[in-house]
Amino acid sequence: MNTTFKNITMKFKNITEKAICVAVVAAFILNSNALAANNSGISEETNSSRHFISAFKNPDMQTGSTDQTAASETENKEKTNSKDKKEKNTDKKSNKENNELNLSDYKSNESYIPKSSDIQNLLSASNDLSLMIPKEKSGKWGLVLSYNAYKFTNEDKSNQVADTPDGLLAPDARIWFGKKLDNNDSYYARIRYGRINLQNDTNLATPNSKNIGLKFDMLYYTINRRPDVNIKIGRQYLKVGRGITYANIHDGLSIEKIMPEWTLNAFGARTQPRETNLDQSNNGYLDRSHRDFYAFEANYYGISGKKLYGYFLLEKDGNVKIPYSTKDFTYDTNYIGLGMEGSFKPNWPYYFEYVNQGGKTASSNAQTGTDSIKANSYTVGTEYYFENNKMKPYLALEYQHASGDPDRRSLTNVLGGNASGTDDKNFMPFGIYDLGLALHPRFSNINALKFGGFIKPFYNQERFKELQLGAKYFIYEKADANGVSTDGLATNYGNKKLGNGYDLYLTWRLFSDTLIYVNYGEFKPGDAYPTTRRDTTKLLNLGTTLFF
Repeated sequence: MNTTFKNITMKFKNITEKAICVAVVAAFILNSNALAANNSGISEETNSSRHFISAFKNPDMQTGSTDQTAASETENKEKTNSKDKKEKNTDKKSNKENNELNLSDYKSNESYIPKSSDIQNLLSASNDLSLMIPKEKSGKWGLVLSYNAYKFTNEDKSNQVADTPDGLLAPDARIWFGKKLDNNDSYYARIRYGRINLQNDTNLATPNSKNIGLKFDMLYYTINRRPDVNIKIGRQYLKVGRGITYANIHDGLSIEKIMPEWTLNAFGARTQPRETNLDQSNNGYLDRSHRDFYAFEANYYGISGKKLYGYFLLEKDGNVKIPYSTKDFTYDTNYIGLGMEGSFKPNWPYYFEYVNQGGKTASSNAQTGTDSIKANSYTVGTEYYFENNKMKPYLALEYQHASGDPDRRSLTNVLGGNASGTDDKNFMPFGIYDLGLALHPRFSNINALKFGGFIKPFYNQERFKELQLGAKYFIYEKADANGVSTDGLATNYGNKKLGNGYDLYLTWRLFSDTLIYVNYGEFKPGDAYPTTRRDTTKLLNLGTTLFF
């Protein structure tokens, strides 16, 4: 273990040194281009060429569960042509803004803590949504270099079984640029290069190193020719509700209509080419997804201090299947979501979202034909911010439920999925959620209680004032005791108790352009696991992010 950790540390050092060199060269080249484009039309809100850094500190990055409470604030920044009209209705559109609670003071670094859904995506070599949405438009370009090292201990819940994989290395580089045109339209592009390197992995097919490659991570054009309508075309970040049901960077068309007490949003989108499919029983899953998403969402701000919203999301499976096979892999589903955000006091917000899932799914034990999907989920939570404390502490409490199916032996696959002739009661989302580092469960067949808090204890020391400490505690149960759990190892069917765990976080903005973070989690399996699979699971994450 010591040798593995030493190797990770040396690789971490080497990649950081290389990243700095690349960044310096790129910054020099791009700065020359930026100077030549001073009249590009993008407004400068500050004399600093690095003003875009603030976008990475924005609460919109916090897209999982309780971290989403301020997501709409960044969206408002991006729609610059509607700014004046939105300011007139600020008291209706955000109770946080109305009460002048600046969440960035409390959550400036928390967005860099990986979500459980992020870790799942890394392990399955799927799209990684870290550093997801740098939306600030006041700068002309930006460069972000990040490196994350993960160490897994007892991912299989047993000391007697060799850990495979026992680590993961994820270097990542993203450069973005944008421009606002004379007709008030704008464009935005982000180019990404990254790799996902699984360490000592003998379970997955080679290669264990997933080359994300050089690609346009985001690329869209925004039409802003009317103050109350925004149209965006291209590869963009899309979500519904709190982002749990659906949130991703996909190719599509989105439209927003702004009214005095309402905003209406609609989009149609398709998964990116060669995006990993959630259904891994399909032989083409590694690079074939082809799912389409269509959504409509309405947000109502007519009640003082509250936001009411509802949405409809339709997911259409592209029916990619094993060549020459007659087996049906259809999973066509729809979601109806209702939610509310408000506050008991200016510094005490709360939120609630309920989702009903319908549709049809192919059966595990039948070649053709489909069965109905009848599933649901809900999330309820609150946060409390200590307004007059210079350490910027806050507490969070959240409970989440996602229904499960008693005859499933896989949460995502058709093979091992729903039994023929029965309703599928398993809730399956396509979004982002935060359910703990060590277990990193899927939001399916689970009840999870989470509480914790964050604090900046060294506010009076210049070098350490942006060092933030945090902790969260989790209690997990199956929603259906007879259904499969997130990792398939909890085989004591009939017992709901999955276990409990905790996370510890340290994030430190050493300089304005340098962030260092250490995140650690443990999970202790409960009675739903057999006695041979009850050893404590641990996860350690070391990372750094450089901004240019």
